[in-house]
Amino acid sequence: MNNLVTYTELVGTETPQVCPVLDVDGNIIRLKLPRRTVIGSPVKIEADNTLSLGEVCDCHPEEDGYVVYVELLQSLRQVAELTRLARALLG
Repeated sequence: MNNLVTYTELVGTETPQVCPVLDVDGNIIRLKLPRRTVIGSPVKIEADNTLSLGEVCDCHPEEDGYVVYVELLQSLRQVAELTRLARALLG
C-alpha cells in the first residue's frame, strides 16, 4: 500500500477524499482525515489496484485533523483487471 489512499464514506454524500496512511497493522488501517467521522460508518478504501471495504472503529482529534482507524473487512485485488474483464464480457 502506498502512502495515500482514496477514502469514501458509504453513507451520506459518498464524496471520495485522498488521505495519508499513517499505519497498517493486520486488518486495521490508520488514516489522517481533515474532519471527524462516525464510529461504525461503513467505508471504501482504494489504493494500489485494491478496493477494500471496512468500518470505522475509532476516530479522535490530533493536531490539524483526525486520526481514523478502519477495520478492513473485505478486499478485492486487481480491480483494474476485473474492470477490463467485465467490460469485455458486457461489451
